[in-house]
Amino acid sequence: MTVFLFILFFLTTVLLAFVLTYLLYNPITFPEQVKDMTNKCGLTVIAAIFIGWSAFQLSANITEWPYSAFLFGLFPFLISAVGLSLYSIQKGKIHRFWVYLFITLVSTAFLPDNMLVFQGYFPFILDRFLVAVFWAIFMHIYTTMDKVEGMTLLQTETLCLGFTCLPFFYFYLYPISFAAYPLLIIAALIGFIRYKKKFPYLLLGKTGAAPLGYLMGLFLILMAGKGMWLSVFIMPAYYYFEILYSAFYRFIHRKQPEPIIFSFFISHVIRNHLNAVGIMPFIMRRMFILTFLGILFVNYQPEYVIAILAGTFIVFVDMINKLENWGEPKPRLRDLFSDIKNGTKTMIATTKKDIQEYKRRK
Repeated sequence: MTVFLFILFFLTTVLLAFVLTYLLYNPITFPEQVKDMTNKCGLTVIAAIFIGWSAFQLSANITEWPYSAFLFGLFPFLISAVGLSLYSIQKGKIHRFWVYLFITLVSTAFLPDNMLVFQGYFPFILDRFLVAVFWAIFMHIYTTMDKVEGMTLLQTETLCLGFTCLPFFYFYLYPISFAAYPLLIIAALIGFIRYKKKFPYLLLGKTGAAPLGYLMGLFLILMAGKGMWLSVFIMPAYYYFEILYSAFYRFIHRKQPEPIIFSFFISHVIRNHLNAVGIMPFIMRRMFILTFLGILFVNYQPEYVIAILAGTFIVFVDMINKLENWGEPKPRLRDLFSDIKNGTKTMIATTKKDIQEYKRRK
């Protein structure tokens, strides 16, 4: 695969996402025909990814990835992603987790037979079943976090940049063509974001969050199959933090109903400070750090594991501390001395006043 051909596919995917979003939702041209699509624009992103991935696969040699790893290439997973996007247009009677579990159970049948995600600790059937369950849980978390505006875009971009680096960090595990697929996802997001600038209220919605969570889960499973299973916990660690915080919040406030969206930590920060400017870029930078730490998690020597986990802990402590004090002025050394000086003056003046009052009474 030549670099020129990949660049062509990348730009085409960007253009497709932009044009398809225009066709799906254009309130100027189609004010009456298009209704209630402001939170369902994920359809356009998934359609662009489907076309981009399909074109890239068809141009690849039969001996290249993904044909060398998957019997049918990535087409079964692409079809599942599109199906999830279409399913998410309307809320069904069945809880979406069971639909996710059904999709992941079917999808595990297309994984390579020689890939054991749990490294042979469980029998093959149990390995596949556990993969499907954890995959569905991850998708459910990904879709739930979409209630925070822009969170799906941030997490998908950071994870995909991490997946893109894998062939360069571990060329003996991943072929260079592996990097093209997360980059094409980024291309589709770029096209959507470009159009979103004209209409900021457009959202991916669950039509984007569910299939993107499915594809991110696929990449994480491929990493776990190569022995990098702890990366599955480090790279999307921010999502796990928000879900655990949400569960704890609901347990504490179970007798005081409050909108579910406010059970997320980041939602409390934005609501309490009434200022979201800069918060999302701040979160995105922390996601990048977590993604990078997850990519480095390939050495399981105790000291290496402790160092990575300590780095993850430091990232969260720093993040929580800065978010809780968001918008407040940063303390400066000269301000400290100024406060001491003013306090001393006030104390002296008060003392003098008390002495004069005492003498007057005496």
